[in-house]
Amino acid sequence: MTDSQPNIDVNSLSTTAKPSPKSDSMDDGNLRPTLVRASAGTGKTYRLTARLLRILLQGAAPETILATTFTRKAAGEILERVLLSLARAADESDPDALDALRQQVGIPTLPRSVCLKLLETLLKNIHRLRICTLDSLFSQLARSFPFELGLPPAWRLTDEIEEAWLRERAVDSVIAMLDRGEMMAVLSMLGKGDIKRSIARELLQVVEAAYGSQRLAGPDVWKKLIAPKLPESAEITRAAGVMRMAQPKQKRHRDKLEKMAEVLELRQFDAFAGDTMIANIASARRSHGEVLYYRAPFPEGVDEAFDVAYAAAKSDVLSRMSAQNEATGTVIGAYDHHVGQLKQSGRSIGFEDVAIRLAAEFSRLDQHSLAQRMDGAVDHLLLDEFQDTSPVQWSVLRPMAMRCAAVESPRENHSGDEERTVPKSFFCVGDTKQAIYGWRGGVAEIFDAVADEVPGITEVEQNTSFRSSPVVVDAVNETFKNLGRHSICDAADSRDPTDKAMYEAVAVRDFARRFPVHSTAKSDLPGHFQLETCSAVENGDSAARQRACFEDAARIAAEINAANPDRSIGILTRTNRGVAQLIYLLEQMDVDVSQEGGNPLTDSAAVEMVLSALMMAEHPGDGRWAFHISATPLAKVPGFGADFVRAMCDDRGIPETIEFLAGQLAPLCDARETLRLKQLTSLALGYQQNPAPRLRDFVRMVREKRVERPQAAPVRVMTVHQSKGLEFDAVILPELDGALTRARGGCVPDIDTPSSPPKGLSRYIGSASWHFLPATWQRAFGRQAEGAMTEALCLLYVAMTRARQSLRIVIQPTSKKAFATRTASSLIYHALQCQEDPTEPATVLYSQGDPQWMGSPDPDSVTARNDASASEREATTIRFRPPVDAA
Repeated sequence: MTDSQPNIDVNSLSTTAKPSPKSDSMDDGNLRPTLVRASAGTGKTYRLTARLLRILLQGAAPETILATTFTRKAAGEILERVLLSLARAADESDPDALDALRQQVGIPTLPRSVCLKLLETLLKNIHRLRICTLDSLFSQLARSFPFELGLPPAWRLTDEIEEAWLRERAVDSVIAMLDRGEMMAVLSMLGKGDIKRSIARELLQVVEAAYGSQRLAGPDVWKKLIAPKLPESAEITRAAGVMRMAQPKQKRHRDKLEKMAEVLELRQFDAFAGDTMIANIASARRSHGEVLYYRAPFPEGVDEAFDVAYAAAKSDVLSRMSAQNEATGTVIGAYDHHVGQLKQSGRSIGFEDVAIRLAAEFSRLDQHSLAQRMDGAVDHLLLDEFQDTSPVQWSVLRPMAMRCAAVESPRENHSGDEERTVPKSFFCVGDTKQAIYGWRGGVAEIFDAVADEVPGITEVEQNTSFRSSPVVVDAVNETFKNLGRHSICDAADSRDPTDKAMYEAVAVRDFARRFPVHSTAKSDLPGHFQLETCSAVENGDSAARQRACFEDAARIAAEINAANPDRSIGILTRTNRGVAQLIYLLEQMDVDVSQEGGNPLTDSAAVEMVLSALMMAEHPGDGRWAFHISATPLAKVPGFGADFVRAMCDDRGIPETIEFLAGQLAPLCDARETLRLKQLTSLALGYQQNPAPRLRDFVRMVREKRVERPQAAPVRVMTVHQSKGLEFDAVILPELDGALTRARGGCVPDIDTPSSPPKGLSRYIGSASWHFLPATWQRAFGRQAEGAMTEALCLLYVAMTRARQSLRIVIQPTSKKAFATRTASSLIYHALQCQEDPTEPATVLYSQGDPQWMGSPDPDSVTARNDASASEREATTIRFRPPVDAA
């Protein structure tokens, strides 16, 4: 670097006290390895920016710093804060900004001239300051090691739509590779004896569930579940005879023994799989008690026969499960071969492919080679949102983290001699309570494992919110510290390793026990919290009650917006379907609303007309598309038909064809429909780069790809996942009545540590059959259930902590006063010890704070900031051309 770095002795200037673990204090002058557990709204980005500024002020060159986060928005915000903080501190007319920066970095005597010099240096070397997403970092690393990673020339990253297409093509290749006999055998094993009607769909489900896990370990992990042998034939026959000869007093007991004896005699052990009697035998063996049936014991002399029956059932279930596992490994191996060939020939590669190849390469790469390829050694590593890191990502980052955690080390010159001692630093920040991306591969436990893996690390907690009012913070504290009041936790002490409810109860209890009490820095900020049931619905099912919740949420948002249009309002849902319903309701109320996360463009009638025209050209013999077009303005174009559209696509390409079709419809469209047509044209421009563009594939992409409809609006609707990192003056939660956890299919890993690859994999089996599993696999299945419940609680925490002043929760009236459902709404109701009847509609169950909070604005409101970020993402304007003659 040509410009000299400002270098001041921060240790001599700083007067901040040394922080102790488990505190909210800032770092001292030493850049010791630090792990920060930052609760929601406590200034995570502020602290990371402070650390970055301190590193720069100590003279570190920009190219020696690497800061990673998970979204481009967050990366841009960090860079923006660094530059603006220095620019404002260098402004002589703004002494408060300099004082604020001094306090932030802990250097009370920081000169203004140093800020100006550092700002100038950064602006000249902005391209060398690496503040980026993990996707961007891994892409850069992959381009630095193309030959070592085996990447094709001129490779490109795929998106989720192209990945889905490649999966389907690879599955088709797998099906074509096997003859009919082999395919039937594999499918029989995959389905535990049942052959599904759709072969491709069955294989796709297997691939989606298990491919990512197997890639981390290899095909042998599917062979770890060993089935026990069947009892000897003579034992089985003897057990059947004992059951037939037994003379229980109760008829139902005699009938049950007769049926069990018949199963044993016919060797049809699969009939035992879901049998209550077999489960009772297992329960009696675990508790060393009697075998009961309808709460009554059997006569003496049949216990050994029961043991034989249970052993036969266990062998049968685990044998079929083992065969299913091995068949899964076979299918995944074949799929991996074919999808790899497709990607190599198409010069495309997925982000997960890049990460896995990098992890394998970095395990044997020396730091000198890495520094050369990256255009400079990384001496300072800062990791943001670390709770969302996956094991593969941590495998790539770990070598750099270990090197940077060593406070100082000698740097070698090109001749190999030691040149000078280089200061280094490691910093990561995150919050395991906000780990909501387990479905995407994130493993929150890695955050906890860092303290053990990185030497000499200091742990710091910060739980003082700079976002929320005391009322909102109190509601969060009361909810999560008292989760144990719900009956769901009663199973926590059962100590039954086959009981799924026990693992889930432990997860809830541990979340509450570990939850730190939050405080707020805005003690004078008014706020309001309210839990209420939705309006009455006559003869309504669950879907009707959910619609009532959405209607009430839309009404509340409309009322707040009418009372104070400057307030930012966020309506957060669990599903994208809920987003679409709320958008419709708010538009019906004439509320200016911005949709986040997106829906497919097919929510537009004009887009559907264009797609019908394309499908008419692709399938001219299918009269559906021509019938649809006949009732649209496109039918009035001279000579319009399938040949017209096909000729235009061949001569001008898909984007120009869509631009022409949209131009015919735009004059008749409102602003919303016109925006959707513009976005359709943008999709076509991107799709044109596809190496083999097909009309039907483009139409399918449009029907599947979610596209945002952003606009600067005070009311924003999105899923809880999409709200991560945002905040609103008022938050409304209308969708908390669904089950906390959903039934998980897929596969279950057996792992030693969170950061290690699985040593075994198994397809999922229902909790009613866990008693057949070996103890190791019972714990593996239990850990998965525990993790699913923890992630559900994290999702609830993220939803509730987005609010600054107002938090409104609208739930469905329950059918029973006990309200013991396994839902988020029930957890909140019992944690707050609500006294009102939850079966009554339109009832306030709990209320705290000032309902008129809108009259007391927060001076630090983020309304303008949120609106600005929305307007930055506004769709590219496309000029529609006037009608032209296709000929």
